Amino acid sequence: MRGHFLTVLFLICFGLGLVKLFSGGGPLARAKTEISFWNGWTGPDGVAMLEVIREFNEANPDIEVSMQRMAWDTYYNKLMVAAMSGRGPEVFVIHASTLPRMVRAGYLDDVSDLYGPQSGILRADFEAKVLEQVKFGKKMVAVPLDVHPQGMFCNADMLVAAGYKNPDGTPRAPATGEEFIAAMRSMQRVNAKGEHDVWGFSWTFWRNNFMALVPQFGGRYFDENGKADLTNPGNIAALAYMGKLMNELKLTPPAESNAGWTGYRQKKVAMLFEGVYMIGDLQNLTDFRYWGAPIPQIGPKPGTLGDSHCLCIRTGLTGKQRAAAEKFIAFLSDHGLAWAKAGQVPARISIRNSPEFQKLQVQSAFAKQLPYLEYPPRTPLLFELIQEIDQAVERVLRGDMTAEKSLKVANDNVAKAIDRDKLENDKELNGS
Repeated sequence: MRGHFLTVLFLICFGLGLVKLFSGGGPLARAKTEISFWNGWTGPDGVAMLEVIREFNEANPDIEVSMQRMAWDTYYNKLMVAAMSGRGPEVFVIHASTLPRMVRAGYLDDVSDLYGPQSGILRADFEAKVLEQVKFGKKMVAVPLDVHPQGMFCNADMLVAAGYKNPDGTPRAPATGEEFIAAMRSMQRVNAKGEHDVWGFSWTFWRNNFMALVPQFGGRYFDENGKADLTNPGNIAALAYMGKLMNELKLTPPAESNAGWTGYRQKKVAMLFEGVYMIGDLQNLTDFRYWGAPIPQIGPKPGTLGDSHCLCIRTGLTGKQRAAAEKFIAFLSDHGLAWAKAGQVPARISIRNSPEFQKLQVQSAFAKQLPYLEYPPRTPLLFELIQEIDQAVERVLRGDMTAEKSLKVANDNVAKAIDRDKLENDKELNGS
């Protein structure tokens, strides 16, 4: 009797197991292809990306994407260590400017097969200069997700109050160097003690401010032979202009003030140059009307600095993992509008041309600069270069050196870094 009871119980449990299995609750249904996605979006942009990933996971029940965020200042070191030990994420974000170093390290897989009608990622939907950033030899090593230009943020109410407005009453940002200086002076407020209650303009991230002006003055970082060229006349003119505004004309807060972005949020600074990604920091301010515009043409030609977040796949993925990684990247690329709302300019032209994107005032205004935007130089020594630029700009803004002398120091140090890098590569090639 007991044996009969156990047999019946077994058959019932087995039957229930089959029902669960084929109704979607069994082990086969739970087997998902897992993808780890790393990036440095620790602010509101990361929250927006989490929502896009949630949508992807719901639409693709056979794939599970998990996202890990970490600060950009530690991100690349952690990514390098993980990649060297074979524990790197399947999909990760690399700035276009950092791709040369990662390509040389051999951590990026070829994703050329991702471009085409099968994924919806068409090469014709990107500017040539954007695609050039992810092309190394005959390989495409990434898919650009966005372009984030440096542009000008303005206090809309201060512009209008100073008379900088269009016939319809909307703010009109200064577009030329002369208008820029005049706008600074008209919007600054000095109290009876001679203290500035409001500055018309402030420098923010000094290195990026400098690199945004370099294209306007025809500057460059390396010559045709790959040698350091920081002392060229265009670079000197751009850095001298920054120093003049601060130390001679006294139209910006002094170097030690740290007014910058904080002053702008507090309505103590009317205009500044910053990246489009800073929108996320402003979206929760309820009593502040901000306005975006291209950087005024201060030099002989328009220009600004930009970069791109690029989606990469680590080497060695095959089968379902590779297919899942490609599907995920295609999904992110298609959802560029959702990403734009978080404070970015989509890399795909079709998304930027959509009516929905054009309604995003700051993003669409910054996007107007794409025809003359310049990326940082393509070099594996980018980190060494920007470290020297940081110090060169600081010496000038603090009044310690002229632009020419400061850039000479930086140029000498970059040249030494190039020589050291060449020596190390030669040793590796020779096996010593």
